This record gives sequence, structure tokens and C-alpha cells, in this order.
Amino acid sequence: MSSRAMSGHHVPTPSHDEGHHPSTERRCPIGTREILFVCLIFLLSRLLIFSVMAVSDRFISPPTGVSFWNLDNPLLRPLFRWDAGWYLSVAANGYSYNGNPRQPQNINFFPLYPLTCRLCRAATGLSIPLCAFLLSNLALFVGLTAFYALATREIGPEGARVAILLLAFFPGSFFFSTMYTESFFLAFSVLAFSAFRKQQFILGGMWAGLGTATRVTGVLLFVPLLFEGFSCRKDRKIWWRVIVAGLLTASGIGAFMVWQWMAFGDPLAFSKVQQQAWGSRFSSPLWAARAAFEQIFTAHFSPQPYNAIFGLMFIVLACALTRRLPWSYSVYTLLGVLLPLFTTKVNSLTRYVNVLFPGFMALGIIGRTSRWVPWVLLALFTVVLTIFSIRFAQWHWIP
Repeated sequence: MSSRAMSGHHVPTPSHDEGHHPSTERRCPIGTREILFVCLIFLLSRLLIFSVMAVSDRFISPPTGVSFWNLDNPLLRPLFRWDAGWYLSVAANGYSYNGNPRQPQNINFFPLYPLTCRLCRAATGLSIPLCAFLLSNLALFVGLTAFYALATREIGPEGARVAILLLAFFPGSFFFSTMYTESFFLAFSVLAFSAFRKQQFILGGMWAGLGTATRVTGVLLFVPLLFEGFSCRKDRKIWWRVIVAGLLTASGIGAFMVWQWMAFGDPLAFSKVQQQAWGSRFSSPLWAARAAFEQIFTAHFSPQPYNAIFGLMFIVLACALTRRLPWSYSVYTLLGVLLPLFTTKVNSLTRYVNVLFPGFMALGIIGRTSRWVPWVLLALFTVVLTIFSIRFAQWHWIP
């Protein structure tokens, strides 16, 4: 990827020496026109996903020889597959742990999202699946709106439109509308980044804390806090806010660990189950690459080529971002890709990169100067998104 493609020519950019401080950034509030654009992208992408899921049984059938659970509601049924069952169990019945980390249990699924679904049921009387559907899509809309505002400030409105379009139609974006944590985490991570970039550290720490209570990769939100906070290290009036923000960021996962210690006597129960029952142990990425390579040629439909393509794409985008945006965006994206590669399971890499919004900002920058690139990517993304949505609705594993 050329440096010229990443440089852009339409929006003036401060140099790294100028520090990209929020005080020098342009203010671009989101108005009615921008909200309508976000609504349009949201509705079009969800319409595609829901439509193809509704007719998915006309294209493929569920795998044979295996029994699957299904919701009673036929409209929501295609959206509730795989890990949605674990989140349903937490929302309906709470956590359970028998002390055997080798047995798959719901203790390794972080609490904020399923407990919010449970509170929604208590407050509205709606079913947990319907609450999950509504909350996921509401969080997605909030995340897209916040991302549009952040991207507009950082790369200009033209690049922001490209970024949000490609994010909404990315092949893994159907997870945003299912009972998975993707939409919650996207919203919290974008809001945390936006606050940290404005040096609103306590507010950012609150959003980041919600992120670490949503999924374990929320700890990566320490990256923007450290980068933005380091520039204020000599200002004592601001530095204490950075420290408080750090405590708030750790509060989500910290509270979950304290609760597990009180309930089950083991603050690391979630980690042990994840490692021993799901096989997510730290190991060399070369081992993961070898396993992925073997699966490409042995599985009838392997997710590994998509994992490899999208993983490599986001690594390249993360490196390219250093030429245009503060290093916090690049480091956050790079760590978000590399962290799964250091485990023995990388089958969900496409889902992990789905929430790495700085990568889509990089695509937005490219789209300003190479106008054919977004349309080609949009066509490719839409085709793969359609295939993934159909397969997911019929209980076929998706990366």
C-alpha cells in the first residue's frame, strides 16, 4: 500500500510534531444530515442480513448428525446460533461453574451484555432474545454514529462516509445484530477513544471500563489512555485524571474477577475455562499459521482463508495508519489482530477484526484518493457477508 494513498489531499493534517492534540483538531458535530446517512447505512446493511437469513434454508441445510437448539420465535431464530446460547444461559439463569475448567461452562463469557439483556427483560417484560436483538442493534447504531463523528474529526467527512459504509457491510458485521458482544464493544471502544482523544480521561475511563466488562480484549483500551495520558505527564492537574481513568478502565474486568472469587473461590475461573475447555492457550503464531494452512486443504468450507486475508489486511492497515493518525490507533489495531494469533485457536479472527474500527478509518483515507477502491471492497464485502449470513443462520461455523 503506497504512502500516497494514505496521505490524502482533501483535508489538512497536522504533523506528528504538532502532536495531534484535541485542542488543535477541528470540531465536526453530527447534524441531522449525518444522522440520516448513518440511519441509511444501518438500515441497508441490516436489511441485507435479515433478508438472506430468512431464506437461508433455501440454499443450504444444517449439518447432519448433530442436534441443534432453536428459539421458538421463527423471526429471531436465524440470529441465535453458537455462542448466543451461552449468553442466553447467563441472561436467563446466571453463571454456573462446577470447578472443572476442562468442561465448557458459561463462566468465561463476560457479564455486561447478558446482564443488560436480563435487566431489559425485568424492566420491559420482553423476552430475553427480543431484548438481546433490540439492544444489539441499538448499540450498533450508537457505535456507528459515534464512529462517524470520530472519523469525521480525524479524517474528514468524505473518508468517514467510506469508513462507516465498509464497517457496516464487512463480512463479519452480521454479528453486530446477534446475541454476541460485538455491537456493545464497538460502541464502548469508539466512545472511549473519542473521549481520550479529547483528553476527557475520566469519561473515557468509564467507557473503557464498560468495554472491559464486555469482553477480555477490552484491556486493549489502555492503549489510547497511555498514549494520550503520556503527553500530559507533566501536568499534575490532568495526570491524576489519567490515573483515575486507568482505574476505571480496569474496573470492568476487575469487578468480574472479584465476583468470581466471591462466588466460586477463583478470580481466574473465566481464564482457566477459556484455556482448558476452549483451547485458547498462548502459543507461537507459527503454530496457528500451520494449523490454519492444514485446515484450508482438509475442510470442506474452511474459515481460515478469510481469517488469513482479513488478518493480514488489518495488519497492513495498522502499519499504514502511522503515516496519518496518532500511534494509538495503529498500536490498538495491531494488538487487536496479534492477540488472537498468539493463542492456539484463531477461528474467530474475522470477528475480532470486525470491531477494530481504526482499520476502517485507514480504508476511508484510501477511499478519498482512490475512489474505485471502496466500491470494489464494498462489492466483495457484500458477497462474503451474504455467504456468511446464510451459513450462520443454518448452523455452519463462521470465522
